[in-house]
Amino acid sequence: CHVETYTAILLSHNGDRFPKMATASLFSKTRSWKGLTELIFVWNAPRSDLERIASGDDDNYDDNNNKNDNNDYSNTNNTDSNSTNSNSANSNSTSQIFAQQLLRRHDDPSDPLRIFYSLEHGLSDDLLNRYHPLLSPRNEALLYFDDDGPFSSFPFRSVIHPALELWKRHSDVQIGGRPRHLSFSSSSSSRRLETALHRQRESVTLPMAIDGRIPKPPSSSSSSSSREFIPFCRDTHRERAVYHPHVFPDFDARILLPTGSILHSNYLCFIWHEALE
Repeated sequence: CHVETYTAILLSHNGDRFPKMATASLFSKTRSWKGLTELIFVWNAPRSDLERIASGDDDNYDDNNNKNDNNDYSNTNNTDSNSTNSNSANSNSTSQIFAQQLLRRHDDPSDPLRIFYSLEHGLSDDLLNRYHPLLSPRNEALLYFDDDGPFSSFPFRSVIHPALELWKRHSDVQIGGRPRHLSFSSSSSSRRLETALHRQRESVTLPMAIDGRIPKPPSSSSSSSSREFIPFCRDTHRERAVYHPHVFPDFDARILLPTGSILHSNYLCFIWHEALE
């Protein structure tokens, strides 16, 4: 419960989503995020790609910028094409400026932002790089974001403090606000999962009492005994896990999306442990 600061981590591998990230307060107003002392931008592509975007010579946008020389197009199509080219040019300009800001902030030792170049650490283009221990975050609490957000549709800055208070009382698990549902094809696994979830619900301590006072955290023994490992026998019993990507359940969520989730830094060593390869 002593944690008051946290590290934000975001991963990307090209400039397609730079225009969206450029408008996010996470980048434009980093210092306004109370408790945020470190922002790690995980770059899953060569350093030269980021530098090329910053210089305005990124090849990823050549196809969008090429004008169509086919004279059979009508004036309407030409107008639409010009509008598309204009929007693309604006997007490219925003991406270039954002990339320049990333590089400049990375070189400033007083800035909380730093770039982690995955390939230069012997890693491949892997989404799990955001959880790699080589990131060496300075804080125990890690706040994650996807590079496609959402950044503005959810008031993260206003809820991060109560979320951090909740995590401090349950720091042995991942917490978050964007849950997804996962079901099992076999009835036996479903029953085991439902039994475990029922026991967890019975032992949950709410983070805020009705009168506004935060209760004491549960003891480590009661907290750990309520969580059970759910075996999944794909080879032996031909069981199958079914992911439901279009449902955000309020209860009985099985997994959390990275955006807005908080995880203890100790888990980084477990996620990349050789036993899980």
